[in-house]
Amino acid sequence: MELQWPLIIFTTLLAWAAGLFASQCALALKSEGTQAQMPALAGSFALLVVGGVAVFFHLEHWERIFNGFGHLTSGITQELIAIVVLVAVMVVYFVFLRRQGGTVPAWLAVVGIAVSVVMVAVMAHSYLMAARPAWDSVIWIGYVLGNACVLGPATLAVIDEVASKDSGKSKTVGLLAVIGSVANGAMALAYTFVMSGAAGSVDSVEFFFDPTEPNRAIIDVAALSPFGGDCLLLTVIGALAIGAVLPIACTLIGRKQGKWILWGSGAAACALVGAVCMRVVFYLMGFSAFALF
Repeated sequence: MELQWPLIIFTTLLAWAAGLFASQCALALKSEGTQAQMPALAGSFALLVVGGVAVFFHLEHWERIFNGFGHLTSGITQELIAIVVLVAVMVVYFVFLRRQGGTVPAWLAVVGIAVSVVMVAVMAHSYLMAARPAWDSVIWIGYVLGNACVLGPATLAVIDEVASKDSGKSKTVGLLAVIGSVANGAMALAYTFVMSGAAGSVDSVEFFFDPTEPNRAIIDVAALSPFGGDCLLLTVIGALAIGAVLPIACTLIGRKQGKWILWGSGAAACALVGAVCMRVVFYLMGFSAFALF
C-alpha cells in the first residue's frame, strides 16, 4: 500500500500530544512540575493542532470529510469526538492553571489522563481492518499508546528541567520516562511479531491469467514480512534499534544523571524516528487479504 504521509504525521503527533498532556496530568497528581505545566500544555495543544491539520491533506477533496461526520460508527467521526473532548479538557485545565498558579484539582488530572488514553485508542482503532491482516490487531493500539508513553514523558522531562531551573524539579517525570520507554519497546517488538505472521492470512490466486505476463504472481506472499524487502532496514534499524532500544538507554542514563535536556531530547528524538519508521512499515505491510480483488 502506498505511503500516506498526512496520516503518518497525524497519528504520530496526536500520540505525542496525548502522551505529553497525560504526563503533565500525572505530575499534577503528585503536585510536581508546577512551573512546567503551562509550557507543557502549550506544547501538547500545538502538537494536537498540527496533527489535526495534517490529516486534511490525506483527502483530495477535504471538504467532503464533513459528509462522514453524520455517522457515529465512522472512524473519522469517533476521532473527531475524541479530539474535541480532549481539547475541551485542555481548556478547562488551562483555566485552573491560571487560577491556581500552576496546579489543578486531582479529579481534572485523572480525567485528563483518561481522555488522553481514550483519544489515542480511538485514533488507532480506526485502522483495524479485517481485510488487511497486518493491521488487524489490538497490538497496534498498544503500540500507538506505547509511542505516547515515551514521547510524552521524555518531552516533559526536558520542559521540566528548562522551566524549573534546578528548583522544584520533578522527581516523578524521570520514572515515567523510563517506564514509558520500556512499554514502547515492548509494544514495538510485539507489533513487529504480529506483522511477521500476517502473510499467513492472505488468500491469493497464484498467477495472473494474462497472456502477456503468464508467470507473474498476483502477490508475492513470501515478501510480505517486516523483515523482507524494503521493510528490513526500516524495521530492524529504524523501528526497533533506534525507536525501541535507544529510548530505553537514553531514559535510564537521563534518570541516573538527571540531565534531561540532553537525554530526554535524545529519547524523544529516537522514539519519534522509530514511530515514523514503524508507520512506514505499517503502510508497506498494508496488503489486502483478498489479493485477487
